[in-house]
Amino acid sequence: MKKSFLALAVAALAATSIASTASATTVYDKDGTSLSVFGRVQTVFYSDKTKNVSGEESTIKASARLGVDLRTQINSGIAAFARAEWDGADSDGKDTFEARYLWVGLDFGQAGSLKVGRFEPAIKYAISQTDIFDDWGCAALLGNDDKREGVVQYQWSGYGFDAIASYIFAKDGEHIDGAYQTGETVNMKNTVSLAVGYTSPDVVFGPIAVRAGYEHGNVNDAVPSVFNTNLSYDDYDALAVGVSWGSLDLGPYVGAVYQQREFSTTTTAANTATPDYKTSGYEFAVGYSFANGVTARTGYMSKTVEVDGGDDADAAVVPVYANWQINPQFNVWAEARFDAGTDDSLTGPNFAAATKGAESYNENVYSAGMRYVF
Repeated sequence: MKKSFLALAVAALAATSIASTASATTVYDKDGTSLSVFGRVQTVFYSDKTKNVSGEESTIKASARLGVDLRTQINSGIAAFARAEWDGADSDGKDTFEARYLWVGLDFGQAGSLKVGRFEPAIKYAISQTDIFDDWGCAALLGNDDKREGVVQYQWSGYGFDAIASYIFAKDGEHIDGAYQTGETVNMKNTVSLAVGYTSPDVVFGPIAVRAGYEHGNVNDAVPSVFNTNLSYDDYDALAVGVSWGSLDLGPYVGAVYQQREFSTTTTAANTATPDYKTSGYEFAVGYSFANGVTARTGYMSKTVEVDGGDDADAAVVPVYANWQINPQFNVWAEARFDAGTDDSLTGPNFAAATKGAESYNENVYSAGMRYVF
């Protein structure tokens, strides 16, 4: 199996070495069946304070990504498709190679599509309009990194509208953004995630897109918190709304997103209040893409952790980003994130403490990178 995958990877790299486009390269296409390969290799330099923010040990980190898209026509109205995508990196002297996305599905044409596997559920669609930075974005969002296993998702698109519905089966040790009390992993029973949106035709300088999402997750409350053995999760509810105007390809772009995720908990300790809490945040992002491939972006991101019976803790940052797309295959970028008033009191509200050290925004950090895509 390993030899077969290695052979596929070598063949893919050979095929893409002469490609003239950054999109996936079709390696095989015959009788309604196709195989396309895509990927990237990048190196990023991080400032010395990055370890305090993300835990990244290396000053310079090299990583790669390799993926394959497969599709076959079953009959005139139904096609089967699949994707497998892996991340590879050298981390602390150890090579890693991990699955990023894995799914297989059916495309019913105008009737929509169904896919099953590992990916973000529907609510990701509703929080993606400010996810336009490389390293330091999504500071106020929850769910951006929730790549879940056992997801079944249906999606329909038409007349400018999108509708997405996901159901996620039980899985222990899932990463759930905002589950700070357990170190950001919980044992899930099931999750339902929904999202809808509408994108208009161009208005002045681009389309206007409006999106909304909802998610409800039931947690296996038999597993106590690692920070408080008397406390366990019951469930959570998440809401998100977003709007954008313009295109990231050329000209101006403006985007804004609001989200909240509220957790309910149970305590087994007598005469002890149950510390339910809510994490909410909003982001504003603006950018401009020039015809010569240069892009500039900035914004404002604010997140609040509200704990019953305790002080609210706030984080606020300003990202700044510049990118030069030299050609479809190669780009370079520089990026920074500046603290804009994150709570870091030793005796009062402290955002890093409220998130059990999972998130820290009171350091100014920067990075610079270059990337080759195929």
